[in-house]
Amino acid sequence: MGFSAEMDKSKNHTMHNQSQKWHRNVIKKPRSQRYESLKGVNPKFLRNMHFVKKHNKKGLKKMQANNAKSMSACARAIKALIKPKEVSPRSQRATAESSVDLPTLLSPSLGNMLMPTSPRASGSAGQSPRPRLRPSPRLRVQLQLQLQLQLRLLLQLRLLLQRVSRPPLPKVPRPPQRLHNRGLCLPT
Repeated sequence: MGFSAEMDKSKNHTMHNQSQKWHRNVIKKPRSQRYESLKGVNPKFLRNMHFVKKHNKKGLKKMQANNAKSMSACARAIKALIKPKEVSPRSQRATAESSVDLPTLLSPSLGNMLMPTSPRASGSAGQSPRPRLRPSPRLRVQLQLQLQLQLRLLLQLRLLLQRVSRPPLPKVPRPPQRLHNRGLCLPT
């Protein structure tokens, strides 16, 4: 059985060599247009568009790298907040001297309260008052975190004491009608 021109067909559902066939038979299959047609567009503009796309990809990569850097910096900041570092003894003395209750210390005016006042700075004769030093924002944040941690511990301790002081409730069996509704019966 010889192969003739009529039997020279490709398999079903294949795209191999199809466009050549369409052109040979002068049948142009309409293409699904994903983008607008660029026919009749200035070739210089098209070339420029090609380079713009290429550089946009570079910009995207840079942006992703910057995002990764900022995310890692954010993670480091969160870690620093979770584990506050040791506070210098000087600032601990300042908090010990100022006898103020905890909720007022957590207010935004924390820096003003933590500054110990010296008797010499009140304006004695012949001496100019020394300028008051303000704690750094980092120190302020650390102190606030320590105080919040202390408050949490106090609340947890209070809850624990309440649980201990309260006797546990006795276990009561379920009423029989509830069990009966579920198809279960207690032996009588």
